[in-house]
Amino acid sequence: MDSDAAKVFGNVFEGFPYAHGTDSGGCRWVPVSTESLERHLEGHEMIGIYPMVYDPHKQHTGPAGFVQSTTELDARPVYHEMQRELWMCKWGAIDIDEGDEDSEIIAKNAIKLFEALGITAWLERSRSKGYHVWVFTEQWTRTTLMRKALQAVMQLAGGDYDAVYPKSDWLDGPPGNYIRLPYGGQRPNGRQIVLNPNTGETYDIWDFIIGAEAERTPPEDLERAAELYQDPEPDLPPPRDYSKEPLMRIDGSRLRGLALMMYRNGPVEYYRQHGAGHGRHGFLNRFARAMFELGFDRGDVVSWTNDLDSRLGQWYDEGPKFMGRRDGDRQMQRLVDDAERKASRTV
Repeated sequence: MDSDAAKVFGNVFEGFPYAHGTDSGGCRWVPVSTESLERHLEGHEMIGIYPMVYDPHKQHTGPAGFVQSTTELDARPVYHEMQRELWMCKWGAIDIDEGDEDSEIIAKNAIKLFEALGITAWLERSRSKGYHVWVFTEQWTRTTLMRKALQAVMQLAGGDYDAVYPKSDWLDGPPGNYIRLPYGGQRPNGRQIVLNPNTGETYDIWDFIIGAEAERTPPEDLERAAELYQDPEPDLPPPRDYSKEPLMRIDGSRLRGLALMMYRNGPVEYYRQHGAGHGRHGFLNRFARAMFELGFDRGDVVSWTNDLDSRLGQWYDEGPKFMGRRDGDRQMQRLVDDAERKASRTV
């Protein structure tokens, strides 16, 4: 792979420079370099990039900087008394994991809305079962602005989505949450590649990175999008601590903690507390994962998650996600499989 392509690729996806995500879901505290991006593009290593940087206009090296070496222990202690508004990013992404067909419709609707707002957005077919929508900015942009602009467009586009990146407005310390980069050399056939949303044709890497560099979004366009954001339902009750209030079913299985809060209070309170996405699929997936993290077996997880799905009409006009669908059982099994894999990485 041409090192020039790796350099431009790195400029397009500029983020936290001192660590990157791994294919196994972990964090490797090694700086992102042209060489590591070449390895990604050639298929020798998967690179995930963390979007958020604290006050990127400062020189963050040496004794006065916030990172003095490439180890996590040296990086974290100097993140204290931070100003939340100084967390910034140069790109944002929307992760839509509703299966290829539904995700494509949702993603293309979002891209049309971005275009109407004067914002160039890029469509990537992601690694497994959905799409990513990317937006790149002319300069470092407040994370709060990026997130609000992306969330506003998704509110208008309709449909479920899993998350927006950056996943939070600010951090207690780096690195946050990463997203896998496209064009990895080991990507599945036809996936992790950027597409023309109108024709479906794939962009080779040079077409994509030159276009992304040339069509970056100015902050005023993001501001215009962010103004369309609608706040969540007001006057929500304060969060409750359910950790000591287990909910028991006839079979004797118990819910507690996060899983119990999600089952009782639904997505409104969950997304208010955790601030990522607002969709049915992502909510059910996180609930199933929380159950696995509590030690429930697969049969219980499927049963409880089906129960919760049947009650989604309390919070969503669309009603249940899987119940009543011809392929509902199969889709539920896929969701539980994914939740189990994610839970195994955190245990």
